[in-house]
This record gives sequence, C-alpha cells and structure tokens, in this order.
Amino acid sequence: MTKKNIIALLISVLVFVVTFISYHAGLFDTPEHLVYDAKAKLYRAEKAPPKNVKVVLVDEASIKAMEGVAGRWPWPRAIWSDLLEFLSMGGARTVLFDILFTERQDEANDRVFAEATKASQNVVHSMLLKREKPDVEQKYNTELDRPIPVDYVSRFALRNVSGALTLKPAEKNNDWLLPIESLRTAAKGVAVVEFTPDSDGVLRRTKPLREYQGAYFPVLGLAPFITNDTRITIRHDSISLDGRTLPIDADGNYIINMYGIDKIEPISVGGIFASLQKIRKGEVEDLVVSPEEFKDCIVFVGVSAIGGYDLKATPLATQTPGVVMHVSLAGNYLMNDFLKPTDTRVTFLSIIAGAFLSTWVVFFSKRFSVRAIFPMSILILYIWYAFFAFKSNTLVDTVPFVFATVTSSFLSFGYLSFTEAAEKRRVSHLFTQYVSKDVLDEVLHHYKDYMKSNLGQKVELTVLFSDIRGFTTFSENTPPERIVEMLNTHFSRMAEIILRHNGTLDKYIGDAIMAFWGAPVPTSDHPERAVTAALEMLDALKDVNEVLKEKGFDLDLKIGIGINTGVATIGNIGSEQKLNYTVVGDTVNLASRLESLTKDYNSALIVSEYTYERIKNKIPCEPLGVVKVKGREKEVTIYRPLGKTGA
Repeated sequence: MTKKNIIALLISVLVFVVTFISYHAGLFDTPEHLVYDAKAKLYRAEKAPPKNVKVVLVDEASIKAMEGVAGRWPWPRAIWSDLLEFLSMGGARTVLFDILFTERQDEANDRVFAEATKASQNVVHSMLLKREKPDVEQKYNTELDRPIPVDYVSRFALRNVSGALTLKPAEKNNDWLLPIESLRTAAKGVAVVEFTPDSDGVLRRTKPLREYQGAYFPVLGLAPFITNDTRITIRHDSISLDGRTLPIDADGNYIINMYGIDKIEPISVGGIFASLQKIRKGEVEDLVVSPEEFKDCIVFVGVSAIGGYDLKATPLATQTPGVVMHVSLAGNYLMNDFLKPTDTRVTFLSIIAGAFLSTWVVFFSKRFSVRAIFPMSILILYIWYAFFAFKSNTLVDTVPFVFATVTSSFLSFGYLSFTEAAEKRRVSHLFTQYVSKDVLDEVLHHYKDYMKSNLGQKVELTVLFSDIRGFTTFSENTPPERIVEMLNTHFSRMAEIILRHNGTLDKYIGDAIMAFWGAPVPTSDHPERAVTAALEMLDALKDVNEVLKEKGFDLDLKIGIGINTGVATIGNIGSEQKLNYTVVGDTVNLASRLESLTKDYNSALIVSEYTYERIKNKIPCEPLGVVKVKGREKEVTIYRPLGKTGA
C-alpha cells in the first residue's frame, strides 16, 4: 500500500470516528433541529389538519371582551359551562381542555363546571406527570413518588397495554397534578398535557404514553381515540393503537408532524360566548360562530393570550399556542400522517459514505474538476434526498453526512495542497536550472507526470554537444580567474539561446555544453529546435568575441557543435548525495562523437543522419560523408546544416 493510500485511509477513518462519536454524543442535535425546522417550514406550513378537528382559543380579544362579564383571567369556572353548553348544542364528539384545573377556585363555580362536564359526557380534562428534583434543603421529600389515588388509576389508566416503555432513570416521573376531584369524577377521560422541549427550547416531540408507577396514561392528542377496549402494544420502535401504528424513536418519542398555524383556523371563545348570548335571546341569525361548526368534531380548548402562559416555540413559529401540538398529533392519528423517525442504520451508512467516498475521490481522481465538484454534488444530492424523504413523512439525519463529507474533503484537499506544493517545489528545484521559464511553467502545470523522472524513462530526443576549440592552449597561458570570466561570458550567451529555444541545459563539462530537446516537455519538432539553436549559437560567437575583447581578451573564440536524434534514457541519475537530471545512452554518445568530428571535417556544426531525416525539408543540409565512430559498429552518414554561418 502506497503512502498516499495510507494517508487517505487514515483521513477517512479519523473523520468517520469523530463523526460517529459526535453523533452519539448529541453534538449534532442543535444543527439537526434547525434542518428539521427548515423541512417543516418548507413542507408542513401549508398542511391543514382534518376538518373535524377544531380549536377553540382564549385569545387576547376574548379576554378583553369578557372582562366586563367574567373579570380578569383566569375566569370563574362557571364560564366554561357556557362553552360546554354551546358545544353540546352543535353535537361535538369530544371536548378536550388544554387548560389545567388542578386547584379549587370556589365551591359554586367548581360545582357548576363539574355538572356541565358530567352532562356533556364527552369532556377530557388535563393532568400533569412530571419529574421533579428533590428539595436539597430537606433530607427527605415526602411529596415525591406519591401514589396516584387508586380510584383515579382504576378509572383513567389504560387497561389493555402490552409491552413497556424503556425509560432512563432521569425520565421517570415522580410527581403529578390531577384535576380537582369534582371534575375528574365528572370527566369522560383525563390525559397528560406536558411537553418536554428539545435542547434548543423548541417543542417537536412527545411520548405518546406516560407512565407513573406502572400505570399508563395517554397524552391529550391521543385521548379522543382511546377507550377502555383499545388494545395498545408498545414495541421498541412503535406503539400500536387499534390499527394505527405510531413510529417512535429510540427514546420512545413520537415526532409531531406539524400542521400550519394559519391552516388550523382557531375559533375565538369570545365569539362563541357572543353567539351563545344571541341564541339565548332567540336570535339565531348572523351568529359569529354557529354551533353546527362543531358537529361530530373533536374540539381542543386552549389559550393563546399572553396571560395564559401557553405560547410555545415550535418548528413553524416562535409563539405557538401549546394546544396546536395536541391538534397536530390528533390530525396525524386521524389521517395516518405519521412522521417516521430516523433510521440510525441509514445515518451510519451516510457517515461511512461521507467520510470514505469523498476522501477517495479527492485523493485519486485525476481531474481536478471531478475532485472539486464531487463533494458538492453528493452534498446536494443527499440533502435533496433528506428533504424529499421528509416530504414522504420520513426523517433522515442530514448533519452527520454533511459534517463527514465537508470535513473529509477539507482535510483531503488540505493534505493534497500541502503535498502538491512540496512536490511542485521539488520539481521546480529540479528543473529550474535546466529549462526556460515557459518550459518550467508547463512542467509545473503537469508536475505529477514529471515526478516520474525520478524513476527514469525512455524518450526520443535530440542531444547537442558544444565545445570550445583550442581551449587547452588558452587555459595553459591564462590566470584561473580570467578563464572563469571567459567561460561565464561564453556560457551565459549560449545558455540564453538554448533556453530561448526551449532546450534543456544538461551540464557544463569543462569548456563544453551538453543540452537536449524533447524532454522534460515532449515536442515533435525537437530536431529542428536543436539545429536552429545551434545555428544561432554559431552566429552569436561574433557578439561573444566582441564582449571578450571589451574585457581585454585577445582571442577569437570558436566552437564545434555535434547533434544527434534518437531514443535515450532520461531521469535523475547519480548518488544519494547528488542527483543530476540527465540523459544517457548511445544517442548521447554519438552526439558527443560528432562534436569531436567537427575539427576533422572543418565544419562548426555536424548532425547525424537521424537528425537530418527530421529537418531536411526545413533546413538545407549538405552531406559530409559516412563515418564509423568509436564505440559504435554501425556507420552513420553525417551532414552540415547550411545557414548564415556556413562552415
């Protein structure tokens, strides 16, 4: 396994582990709640509950309108008997109060309300089951863990329950508040109204059944559908109620599939009381609210006035009457409109996909566009899937996948950017002393391909050797510093010409120059480039000699150039202490031998037949003969390119 494979695997595993631990530690809960709220606003804001579920609200207008009759809120309980009378006129199926009547008010008002409750025979009142912390200032708190009265349990606790809720110790209820005795005696049923908000204070879920010391009670939204004969089965992932199955999550919570606040169309209790007064006077025309609106309806009574302290934050609004949660649950039940909780197996697989798939594509895709677009594409695709699933009443965790994908992509790009920058610096350092800026830019643009130079390659190229004639005699009679000055002047001009024609400077060997064309950047016209550069080098000798004369040198510098084209081995060759990017092979040896022949043939420039075949249609040449060079059995025809310099 290569180093790159190991790094990719380490990044993938690291991101997976961090994401998985964060998910189970609940670190993604808050952002996931925000995503859920966005889904709810998009798909549920325009959803309406069933027509036979009504909401009667005590709103600000009602409290103001009733102030002269009932006084300040909370109203005398006899007032509620008028509401029950009106709803009975209309033939309401069930009336459920999301208002607690847990304390006595006065005997007369309590009695009137209890009598109306009993006469209606369809009223469900509210209770609380809660978890309270013991009073730290007392050694024992005898108020907690009190048993609920036996007669209350026998009458209102659910009877046909199989299975049991799995509750953490911190979730077990140890306290209760019940309706006053006269109301619970008269009521058809009693249900729990407490909702526990999520960590961000927003109501989204509820436990459909509440347990206290082995007895189970329904929440208010389910109470209309449960009788003594209802068979209830509790499983780890669902609660079944006579043909309806409520999906629940691992904590036993059902996630409310909300209905739009504007689509619930609450009815003001003030309008009902005004209509009732008109009916009592015999005026049945132009009623604000007709009793017929409630025929065979399930009616929830709640409070939206600020003084009622029942405005809650929900996914659809920050100020929502709490009764809306019960209405939504009832609507979910009636329309089988249940929201399925997240399947943790899907979340687990999404984390794997986000952590591993993104990393491997970024690391190993050859095209940068694929590496850049792929993570964004799968993010968009998965988010679309999560939202589409919500539209189909299925929750899909979104944040873990997004976190895993973004993190793995970020780390992968970061690592590659760091290593690619280092590799580019290595390539730049490797080639900057050999090639022109244009060639170097091309090399760095495809630097990965040129990293193969470390391994060696067989390539076709053209090799040039240039040597100063008579240098040995000159060096014997010249101080060292003047020799260096002369060579630097000559090499600078010759190197400039070679690089300008996109040649690669291999090395300086004493007074000789070795260069080649066709690598590291492959070109099909490398023979022509090499010969053109050689002709220009010969032309440039005039300028070099003039510069040397200005510097006090009394000499007429001449050079010989040999050029050959063929296949050679190229790469970083040398020892661990020093490497040189160079070419080796018969092609190189022949070019060197041709340079030596320039003296014998009185020609400043000689090219082999292999180079001639590639340039003969572009640069005129004359044959010089057939030679057999040292170290080579096969004879070779040599040519002199004709140019401005001649022989």
